Amino acid sequence: MKVASMSGIAAAFLLPWSSSHQTVYDRLKHMLPKLSLRGQAGVGIAAFMHNKGVRYKTASRPSHELRAIDKDEQDLEFIPHVAIAHVRDRVCTQGESDDRPTSNRRAASRQLTISLDGALVNAREIRAEVIAQGHTFEGRTDAELLLKLVEHICERDYWRQGLRVNYEHVFREVDERIDGAISALLLDTEGNLVAFRNRYGLRPLEFMQTDDGCLLFASENCAFAGLRGKSDQIVPGYIKYVDGKNGDCLDRSVGDSRRAAKLCAYEALYLGSPDTSIQGRSHLETRYSIGVSLGDLVARQLPAEPGAAPIIISSMPDTGGPYANGLFASLVARGISAERREVIETQITERTLIGPSSERKRRIAHKYRLASADVEKRTILIADEALIRGDTSRTVTNILLAAGVEAVHWAIGSPPIVAPNYYGVNIETIDELAFWRTWKRLSAQQRKQSLLFKDIEPHVLKTIEARIAVSINAATVTYLPFPRLTSLLPRESEGMDLSPFTFEMPTPAGQRRANRDLHNLMADHYSAA
Repeated sequence: MKVASMSGIAAAFLLPWSSSHQTVYDRLKHMLPKLSLRGQAGVGIAAFMHNKGVRYKTASRPSHELRAIDKDEQDLEFIPHVAIAHVRDRVCTQGESDDRPTSNRRAASRQLTISLDGALVNAREIRAEVIAQGHTFEGRTDAELLLKLVEHICERDYWRQGLRVNYEHVFREVDERIDGAISALLLDTEGNLVAFRNRYGLRPLEFMQTDDGCLLFASENCAFAGLRGKSDQIVPGYIKYVDGKNGDCLDRSVGDSRRAAKLCAYEALYLGSPDTSIQGRSHLETRYSIGVSLGDLVARQLPAEPGAAPIIISSMPDTGGPYANGLFASLVARGISAERREVIETQITERTLIGPSSERKRRIAHKYRLASADVEKRTILIADEALIRGDTSRTVTNILLAAGVEAVHWAIGSPPIVAPNYYGVNIETIDELAFWRTWKRLSAQQRKQSLLFKDIEPHVLKTIEARIAVSINAATVTYLPFPRLTSLLPRESEGMDLSPFTFEMPTPAGQRRANRDLHNLMADHYSAA
C-alpha cells in the first residue's frame, strides 16, 4: 500500500548571462530550510551539468546538513547550472527509498528525474494503463507513477522517431489523464527544466527570476525571502519550460481552463509556512485572525472564579503558535485573566498527521512531553488548527491531566473535518475521523442534521463538540464555525478548496471515491445497528 505524503519542492537554474557568484546549490540552501514544514525527514537533490550528466545528493535534515551538498569529493569540476530538490517526511512503502528525486534510470540520452508534491486520486487506473504498455515499477510512489507516464508519452511520440520532446504536448496529455493534486519539477538529460502544476491547483508552485540572473521555483513564496527579483505563481494547468542550453523560459497552457482551480485549505491552515503569503496576506496573519475569532467563542465557556490563577493559553507545536497568540490577545482584550506560555514541547520533528496508523501512534507516543512543571491545578486552553482524528489531542490532554492540570480546553481553528483527503495529506478514510466516530453515537435526527456539514445547526454542533471533548478527555472543545472561517481566509470561499468541511471534493475522481466511502460507512453503521 502506498502512503501519500506532503513534500516541498524547489529548483534553481543559473541563466547564461547571470552575474551571480552563487551556485545553484547556494540557492537551494537558501530555499529548502524555509520549506521544512512540508517535510522534516530529509532533502534530496538532482543536479545537472553539460557533458557530466545528473548527480544526486542527499542530506538528512533541511536545516542542518545542507552546507555539505555542494561538495563533490570525486569531481571538483562538477558545477551544475540547474538542480531540482525535494524535502519530504520519512513516509514511504516498505523497501522504497524516499531520499532523492525520482529517476527513470534510463540510458543517459533518455534519463528523466522528477520532484513531486501532491498525490494522484486515480493512481490505480493510471498504473494499470502504464503497465499494460509494457512498463514496470520499482515501487508504488506517485512520483514514480507520474514519471513513468511522462516517459511513456515521450517514448511513444518522440524518442522512437528521434524527435525532440515537446513538453507542452506531453504535459497536456498528462493533465488530461490525471486526477489529483500535482505540482512537479522535471529535469531531463539535456538540462531542460519543466515546472508543472495540474489544472486543479490544489498544491502551490511559485516562481522567481532574480535580478542577478537565476530562475527559482519553490512550493511556497516564503522560500524567496531576502532575494531581489520578480516572483509569481505557476498558474494551474500550465507548465513553465526552461531551455537547458540558452535559458529561454516559456509559459504554456496545458490544462482545461473550464474548471476553476482552488488552493487546498490545509495550505493556509496547516501545511504552509507562516511566512508564505496569498494575495499579499501571510498565513501568519490568517492564523492569528482565526485565533482572535476563537477568543470570542471560548470566552463565555471558560471558568471565571474570583482569585483563580490566570488561564494558560498554549498551542500545539509547531503550527499552533499564531492561533494561540491571537486567542490570547482576544481573551485579554475581553478582560479575562490569562497568560501565554507553552506547556507542551516536541522531542521529534516529524509530523504525526502523516503515515500508517501504527507508525503514527508510535510517533505520537514519542513526540510530545510536558514543557513546564508549573501546571498543577491550572486551567489550560490549547489552540490547534484542526482536530482530525483526535488521537494527538487525547495524548496531549492525558499528559497534562497526569501532571495535575485542573482542566484542558481545546480551541480549534477550523470547523469539524468531515471529509477524507486523497491529495497528499494522508487522510485516506472516513471512519478514522473524530467527527464520524461521534456521528455514529448521535440520535437519528442529529445524524441527519449533521449531514448538512458546513450548515450544521449550532445546537447540533454543540452536541458534537461535547461528545468529542469526552472522547479526548478534555473539558470542552470549541470549533470555529464555517462562516467565520470563510470570512477570515485570504480568498474567502473563492479560490479555496474547503472540502474538508463541506464534503464537496475538488476533483471528479475524488468526489466519486468520497461518496463511495461515505455510502459504505453509513451502510455498515445501519446494518450494525
